[in-house]
Amino acid sequence: MPKYFESTVRSPFFWGVFTLILLLIFSLSLRQQDFKRVTGAQNLEATYHVLLTVTALNESPAKNHWYLPTVSLGRESDKHIPWGATVPTKTGDYIYTSFTPLGFLAPYFWFKAFNLEPSVENLAHFNFFLGSLSTFALFLLLVGLLKFNGYGPWISVGAALVGSTIGIFSREALLSNGVIYWSQSLYQTILIFSLYLIFRWLTSETKESRRLYSAAIIVAAFVGPLIEWTGYVFNVGLIFLLWLNCRDSASSKVLVIQIVIATAIAGILTVMHFSLAVGFGPAIEALLGRFIARNTSVGSVVELIQGYGLSYGMFILTIFSILTLAYFGSRQQVADNRQKATFFMFVATCIPLLENIVMLQHATQFSFDRLKFILPASLILAFSFAQFETKGRVVLLALILLSSFHGYQSYKADMSGYSSWSSIDTENRKLASRISDEVDVGCAVFSSNIGVRAYTNLLFHRGVYEHKFIQEASSLMAERNACASVFLEGAKAFPALPKYTTAIVMRNDDSTTVIKSNGGFLEMPEVVDGSFFLTNNNWLHGIARKWAGFFVPNTQKFVYEYKVGRFVNFSDGESREITRTDPSGLYLNIYLNGDPLNPEKVGLPTKFVVTDKAGHNLNEGKK
Repeated sequence: MPKYFESTVRSPFFWGVFTLILLLIFSLSLRQQDFKRVTGAQNLEATYHVLLTVTALNESPAKNHWYLPTVSLGRESDKHIPWGATVPTKTGDYIYTSFTPLGFLAPYFWFKAFNLEPSVENLAHFNFFLGSLSTFALFLLLVGLLKFNGYGPWISVGAALVGSTIGIFSREALLSNGVIYWSQSLYQTILIFSLYLIFRWLTSETKESRRLYSAAIIVAAFVGPLIEWTGYVFNVGLIFLLWLNCRDSASSKVLVIQIVIATAIAGILTVMHFSLAVGFGPAIEALLGRFIARNTSVGSVVELIQGYGLSYGMFILTIFSILTLAYFGSRQQVADNRQKATFFMFVATCIPLLENIVMLQHATQFSFDRLKFILPASLILAFSFAQFETKGRVVLLALILLSSFHGYQSYKADMSGYSSWSSIDTENRKLASRISDEVDVGCAVFSSNIGVRAYTNLLFHRGVYEHKFIQEASSLMAERNACASVFLEGAKAFPALPKYTTAIVMRNDDSTTVIKSNGGFLEMPEVVDGSFFLTNNNWLHGIARKWAGFFVPNTQKFVYEYKVGRFVNFSDGESREITRTDPSGLYLNIYLNGDPLNPEKVGLPTKFVVTDKAGHNLNEGKK
């Protein structure tokens, strides 16, 4: 056996890395089935959002989206369709402004580089890769800090592994380094490497190495804000710490100034990037608007604390337990500068948590915003293990195992709470397939009665107008010069994830097909006979029992015919003015002036005649 290989195998660091790899592979095996078939999870809408942006970036040229997080797909018919709080470019491509583009471009280029299809499974594997990088960076940081404080190689490696477990087996790590990807997952890696570089800069003994680490810190300080807003909070906090703790050092002051400049340039470039695509005024308004919508004024500290309990479970209880038995730091006699540097690093790991207060609403709603808690928690766990005696280490190891098991159980319990999503998604896909059998979706215009987010766009691979009435859906066909109009009726199943129940397909030839998600079809106007008109406690053959009115099929033909202000003429010679119309699924409710109608006298709605104020017979309602 070569001496180099033999010395490597005997190295504590080698066995630490080997163990870390095994733990990561084990965590992957626990989630592999979830990657392949997602049954549902908290914040799953974020993953669909990223997949939509990656797909949209692929389908349109850069001149349309400027490599910003677009949500508009590639067809011309997908453009100029508003989407949430997005802002349009000149080409009608809507741009998401809540986050900067790098968090979306990273998976975009990953899929490009490996020729992968944008899918939940492939994105989850990319996210696992990022989580593994974060864990290795955290392990390196912990080993370096422990050795710096005088602990031996084996103790340092063992304690670093203990500290790293919260970044592998906590519920938040399993989820947000798995099926749920957002910018925080990418930034976590940059943040930990930034802390490692800062540690090396603090402990460097030569000017050359300090210059090297300074340059790397500047790069990280520039890149961080380009990925996630926490980068600005971390940079500001780091500037403050460096100024307070190193004010007698000229090189520290230079580093502070450089970080200020790097942060300012990142901010300016971000604003310029958005402004070039959507205009300076709209960009500033959108950025400020998203900040106001997500900040402390619309959040709850109590809910944030509860969120941390959900994300880290028994790990938090373990940390509180050991903090009552030991103080942070080493019990060994070490030089003051080591204690000072270690405390500096611990405070630096806590700085990113301030972003959860600044953007309280976001940190409460989206659990991945709490990933940054892993950093200070891992330091507490690692240093506690290192300074405990044998019995204390055994107890702590037992607590870590219990915490890891509880983290996995919490992860699975969270997934099971969304388990119905699998069947809902299946039914939605069946409905989408049946729509494509009925109409050419490429030339149709889509709209919905509920809000539209990324899942819907991916499901139908179309831009979809949100919060529309069926009357608007029919008019959109003419406005967009479409071959058909597809109106989707549904309800919210989970946040930003819908369950669609009905699709009403209206064509240019005035024919209408109503597709039910349970497999039924209703053809219009063929179904407009006696069987269509309900008789129950509220209706008698389609005539309202308790108010003046009736219903007709909710189709483009009847929507056009029954306008407020027109008159309905009945077979008994009576005429009533239309005062209101109200679409409700398959039915268009018509409200009239006067007392309730007598069904025996007026007959079925198919026999009614609509006239205008001048008495002209529109002759549109007869079948």
